[in-house]
Formats: sequence, structure tokens, C-alpha cells
Amino acid sequence: MAPTLAQRHLPRPARDWAEIQERMLVPLYEAVYERFEVGRHSHVLGLGCGSGLALVMAAARGATVTGTDTDEARLELARQRLLPEPQWGARHWTARVLPGGPDGGPDGAALREGPPPTLVTAFDTLPDAAVLARVAQAAGRGVPVVLAGWGPAERCAAAP
Repeated sequence: MAPTLAQRHLPRPARDWAEIQERMLVPLYEAVYERFEVGRHSHVLGLGCGSGLALVMAAARGATVTGTDTDEARLELARQRLLPEPQWGARHWTARVLPGGPDGGPDGAALREGPPPTLVTAFDTLPDAAVLARVAQAAGRGVPVVLAGWGPAERCAAAP
């Protein structure tokens, strides 16, 4: 039996998030980057970067970006957006996409390597206090940390 039209066109959950839901957060990303004057002298560390749209927007402003996430499907979309193949003639920007927890995996690569962050974001990800303490210590005093979610965790389907 042939699949129905709906079955053939069902996107994978990560791509569905990236193409439909994530766009709703663009005004938030823009407001944060405007408020903190993200530009070519910025290094944005995106904790739980998801499919990378927020980091693409920061990179388009000239920022160096680093993103981490534990969801491999979303992380692959972030890689495609931020680290495109050179033959496609995409813009070149300084970006790193790392698997693992908010601090860049078990060895903390997101915090150890590259320039220290000038802005840390956690859009739709609420890192635990221990992770935030490590990030704050590595980032240094005075580095802004922006935490944003969809609402209370018990009412938010996107946050496990």
C-alpha cells in the first residue's frame, strides 16, 4: 500500500522545529543581539543551540559563534547552517558546533578552546546551576548570560 500524502511529507522532528517553530523566536534573538550590541568583536556561546538559527543570526552580524547541544539531529542542522560546504559559495564566518552538554561535552571544549565568550545564551534550554557556574567562571565577570524559555517547564512541550 502506498503511503498517504501526509505520511510522505511528514518532516523529521528536528527539521520541523527548524522550519516552523524556531522562526517564532527570531524577534527574541534580534532583541538580545541588539541590546548587547553583538557584532564583529563578539563571541556568542549558545548553550543548547538547537538547529542553530540564533547563532546564524549572530554570525551574520559578524560575531564568532560556538554552539553546543545534546540533540544530534538538531546539531546536524546547526552544522549545515553554520559550517556549509565551501563549494556552495556560502558566507565564511568563524563558527564551532560541538556535541555534548552546555559546556561543550565532558572535557568542556566550548569553554576551553577559542576566545572567551562575550555573551552566553540559552534560548529554550535551562542549564542546571552547576553548568551555569562553570560557564560563568570560564566567561569571566561581567559577561551577560541570557536565559529564555517558552514558559514554565511543566507547561512547555519543547523542554523535557
